[in-house]
Amino acid sequence: MARAAAWRIAVAMGLGLTLAKLALAGPVLAASPFSEDSVRAEVARQTPSFWTIEAIALEPVESTTGNAGFSVRLRLAKATYVVDSVEGPYTFVQLVTEAGVEKSLIGVAKTKDGGLTVELQDAAILDSVGEVVEGLPGKVIITGSEEAQKLRARLDADFKQRLADEQAHRQREEALLAQRQATDQAESERLGRERQSIEARTAQIKDLRAKLMGAERAARIAAYEAVLGGDDPGLRQFAVETALQSRDPILTNLALRDWITRHKTIPVLLYATKEDPNSETVLRNLGPLTVEVESFSNANGTFQGKMGAAGYSVAAPSAATGTLAQTDLTVNTFGCILTLRLTEHRTLDGLYRCQTLPTLVARVTVD
Repeated sequence: MARAAAWRIAVAMGLGLTLAKLALAGPVLAASPFSEDSVRAEVARQTPSFWTIEAIALEPVESTTGNAGFSVRLRLAKATYVVDSVEGPYTFVQLVTEAGVEKSLIGVAKTKDGGLTVELQDAAILDSVGEVVEGLPGKVIITGSEEAQKLRARLDADFKQRLADEQAHRQREEALLAQRQATDQAESERLGRERQSIEARTAQIKDLRAKLMGAERAARIAAYEAVLGGDDPGLRQFAVETALQSRDPILTNLALRDWITRHKTIPVLLYATKEDPNSETVLRNLGPLTVEVESFSNANGTFQGKMGAAGYSVAAPSAATGTLAQTDLTVNTFGCILTLRLTEHRTLDGLYRCQTLPTLVARVTVD
């Protein structure tokens, strides 16, 4: 009741001021060409939908302008809010105005091009009350409410968990990075050591090759014997191969002696000759020929052992003696003899002869 009385006083005061203005401006027409309904519709169009028009009071039309002043009382139909914060799908808001608040405005109604226009004064005060829930984005949560407190606690817990997960993920990534860096460093160091080892080995082999291929025989022999007396199998093998390829008969003889010393069993490949057709038949029936070294003297190049093949009694395995002279190898058994000579292809090629068998071509690969 007090609010309605205040509104009536405000309307009366507004009407009094308007009438005073009209009196100063000139005579007033008795009837208004504007209807309350038409003004109400235009006011409703210009004000937010959550304001309802409670009452409109039209004043008489001014004779000079044809305009009519009016006053309107509006009531807020819904509570309004302002956004406090937006977090994901949630919009936290604070209450600005409760529903039911009333506002009074004045305005002027005019005719223009046969139509009605309405100009509201101080309409901006309607925008200062915020926005209703329907006009806000996301799910609206009122700040300070029980729902807001629960949601805030959950969001805080989620944030802490995400932070912990991110920190754990970052720590794992840092640990993996450190591990990769350590692995890369170790691999780099290993490759460095390997490269240095290869470079040192290359230099060592290059130096040994130069000594073995040098102009002075004594220096060649000294270098070869020094390698054979060492404990480096790879370097020893290289020295033997280089010596076998050299044209120095003494150095080659030393390499062959070392080769025989390291081979207790020497397989011999046999081939038929074109001169004797029977050699094919003998070769098929003879079987593999093998020389077994039981003892070898590096001093004079002689050895004791066995030689033979199981196909014929005359060539059956039996005691054998042999001699390595320069690059020639000779092996004797009762009734058979094997003679071989080193070739440039690192093979010992020659003949295998027995008393009652055709002569066969023989070859031993020096590996």
